[in-house]
Amino acid sequence: MISAYILITMQPGKSDKAIKEMRQIDNVAKISIIAGEYDIVVRAQVKNLEELLDVTDKLQMVEGVNKTTTQIIEKEISLQ
Repeated sequence: MISAYILITMQPGKSDKAIKEMRQIDNVAKISIIAGEYDIVVRAQVKNLEELLDVTDKLQMVEGVNKTTTQIIEKEISLQ
């Protein structure tokens, strides 16, 4: 299983509608609204890199999305 964070910058005022669309995309595990350089972070969990490409392609097609940056998780450390 491959996990990745997809960082998204949005057009102002488009986030609510975009999140509704993002919720319908397969392999999207979590959606977080954040402050800072990016507006939304999507956590994707996929079987392979082709599925990750499919997720990012679909996210880029959502109305209001300006830019995506994908960060693949190489290792995750649980603190509990």
